Amino acid sequence: MFRSLLLAGLVGASIVSAGCTSMWDAVTSRNFREQPFKTVGQVIVPEDPVVVLRADPPRTGDERAKAMHRLKEPIYNKGTQLDQDQIIDILAQSATRDPSPVLRFAAIEALGRFEDPRAVSILILAYQQADGQPDPMDPLKKPATETGIVPIGGLSAGRAPTRIGGESFPLTGPTGFPPDTVATLRCRCLESLGRTHKPDAARFLAAVAGASGLDVKPPGYDDLEVRQAAVRALGQCRQPEAVVALAYVLNAEANKDVTLARGAHKGLVRLTGQKHPPDPQRWNEVVQAGVTLAPEPTWFENAVQQAVIWEK
Repeated sequence: MFRSLLLAGLVGASIVSAGCTSMWDAVTSRNFREQPFKTVGQVIVPEDPVVVLRADPPRTGDERAKAMHRLKEPIYNKGTQLDQDQIIDILAQSATRDPSPVLRFAAIEALGRFEDPRAVSILILAYQQADGQPDPMDPLKKPATETGIVPIGGLSAGRAPTRIGGESFPLTGPTGFPPDTVATLRCRCLESLGRTHKPDAARFLAAVAGASGLDVKPPGYDDLEVRQAAVRALGQCRQPEAVVALAYVLNAEANKDVTLARGAHKGLVRLTGQKHPPDPQRWNEVVQAGVTLAPEPTWFENAVQQAVIWEK
């Protein structure tokens, strides 16, 4: 009974919170002062995100970011292949080249919801180019500039981002994003890669987590919080390669880094459904016997499990 009430309360609170936040953002925005009725109307009945993203001239960065958060994959939502290709191109540009980290975050999140196989390679490129530095070989890639504010909290489970622009310290153009923003972008790329459930994503996550050998060192591999994000993402990526990588991390970190080892064990239990203790030898035996993925937990099962943790 307690768990049911708790779950219902959490769902209700999240809906009310999301609605109030959207309306508050609307009535305190510059657009509200200029077009109050239109601004409020767009909160109640949001404009088609595909229309917003394809608009010419381009909409404001705030409108485009919000459209990306609402975006659903066109090809699976009554869109055409042309719609799909155009939106993929727009998200790719935003995730890898946009001078605003706000738009990069929004595009990276959207790509994590796409089933299109191109999403994985784009997210890997976004990870590699998260520094925001200009590429002399790419005339289309602009340097990071003072274009927005990264909201504090909520952008990544791995790291609280740095505020950028506006009333906080500005970026310095061609030097790229601050280190905290770079790491947060990388964490978000890894989280989105985990949600794609693709083999290539699992292999890249394994490399960042340190499960591909000492010779494979992607950028950011030496940042502990980035590695932790890679381990969490492996625990979401439903591929046998993810289980193998997590068993490797558990074995390597069992007596070194408690956080990494605990994250690896949690991912192993989630992916396999086997509730063995965090014993590296036992999980090596599971891998050697052949990896079998357990059915993915439903949202209700995840909510109940989280409620049990809170109750304890």
